[in-house]
Amino acid sequence: MLVFAATLLIGLVVASGSLNAISWVPDAGAQGTTTSGLASWNPNVACPADLVTIRDVLGPAYPHQDLNGSRYQVNSTSGGIPVDRSLTPPCTITNATGQTVSSFVQINGVSLYGYGVKTTDCSGWYSKQNGGGRYPGNQTFCTNAGQIITIGTTSGYMKVEIDRDWLGKGYCGPNVPSCDNATLAQEQSNGSISIDVQGFVFWEGPYHWELHPFTAWKLSSSPPPPPPSNLPPSVDFSWSPASGNNSTVFSFTAQVSDDHDSPSSIQVRWDWTGDGTWDTAWSTTKTASHRYSTAGNKTAVAEAIDSGGLTSTRSRVVQVTSSPPPPPPPPPPNAPPAADFTWTPTSGDTTTVFTFSAQVTDDHDPPSSIQVRWDWNGDGAWDTSWSTTKTATQTFASAGGYTVVVQAQDSGGLTGSMSHAITVSAPPQPPPPPGDFSIGVSPDSLTIVCGSSGSSAITLASLNGLSGTASLSASITSFGLILIWPTVSVNPGSVTLAADGTATSTLMVSTSLLTTPGTYTVTVTATVGSITHSVSLTVVVKLL
Repeated sequence: MLVFAATLLIGLVVASGSLNAISWVPDAGAQGTTTSGLASWNPNVACPADLVTIRDVLGPAYPHQDLNGSRYQVNSTSGGIPVDRSLTPPCTITNATGQTVSSFVQINGVSLYGYGVKTTDCSGWYSKQNGGGRYPGNQTFCTNAGQIITIGTTSGYMKVEIDRDWLGKGYCGPNVPSCDNATLAQEQSNGSISIDVQGFVFWEGPYHWELHPFTAWKLSSSPPPPPPSNLPPSVDFSWSPASGNNSTVFSFTAQVSDDHDSPSSIQVRWDWTGDGTWDTAWSTTKTASHRYSTAGNKTAVAEAIDSGGLTSTRSRVVQVTSSPPPPPPPPPPNAPPAADFTWTPTSGDTTTVFTFSAQVTDDHDPPSSIQVRWDWNGDGAWDTSWSTTKTATQTFASAGGYTVVVQAQDSGGLTGSMSHAITVSAPPQPPPPPGDFSIGVSPDSLTIVCGSSGSSAITLASLNGLSGTASLSASITSFGLILIWPTVSVNPGSVTLAADGTATSTLMVSTSLLTTPGTYTVTVTATVGSITHSVSLTVVVKLL
């Protein structure tokens, strides 16, 4: 057996020109102490966590990023879990040295920086490995990403990503306290905020190590810093116009500042006459309006309150006279406007976007100043507001006859209207999907000792009512240097597939004592009529 292994090694060197050995040697000075079996904080994760450090994940390359040497390296090109978006990642992996390690980890005492929404990673659909269907409610979700670094260090980072599929599934988001992507953004710092995190280790080759999916976070157990002291807010206000009469509506605007709260969070209230009775309720809106019914000098008071309950006030005198301006002259005589409309297309179905164009004339106002509004079903309720725009679009949800009404209004408030009937048909039905079939293999990998054989079940499933006779064949390939190949066959080689039914056959892989050990790919191809599909499985042939 040793002679054969040496011969195979020489053959690989000759075939490829080089031999890339995978090795993992723990760096005793770089690896931390691992605590296993920690509970998951996210109720959607059933795996126990290993307590590790960023240095543990990066391995001997720390503080730099490299796959080789990390305890989570699986082979020469990958590390951590196989697929980063999976909603059900494996709890453990087998690393490059044959050790079984937890893929789910907890890292304590890190700070978050550079966190935000990845606008380049947004979708309304689950990724293929999670089924590929639409997110609930036809919503669109974007991956949230950032970097973590151990508190007290300036290098050696890991990326963390709350995946869009986890947000779409509801495993993370505002309703999952352990994995709230929105409030996490508030915990960014340059090392002043310590958080603990959980997630699955993944190598984003050839760039960096990640926790993806990132599943949970919480503030570290160290006490928060004491809150800053709070002083009363300052408040002042202005108004316009500077003076007026008892028909004037004054607009008041408060200006506030505070040593603790932002201006937008400070609440104000108003006393329009300085009589000690507040005329408005507390509100973060800083503008208000008031009309004084009598003339005289009025003392207006504004009071501000901050989140600590501290208040301050400012009063000012508003001058109000009793001489209203003269009324405007009466408008000249006016006749109601005339209105009509056309529409395109003249007919359609429930998918058609109809465009309506109003034509208006008036004896007093130009057409551009005439306002119109629309009632799409003649029920007397106007479906649009007044607008000088004469065009509008509408799609009708159900087939039938509709009475569309347009009403025009001139500057004198006089109106005229016109109605027309239009017919909306049902949309044409799409043709049924074409017949098809799927092909599957179970198991999808075989390990065979030289001189023995193995089999897998081939299953065909009718899709969209396809039926007929399926012809099956098998082929085998390998990237290695093969002297004696295994043999493959499918029995039966022809099966009958009923509409919406299934049919099965058996793939047989046979070897002799002289068959070359190695990794092979067997492809089973099925043809029904003009439709052909294939499925592949991996076969490993080994010595005893």
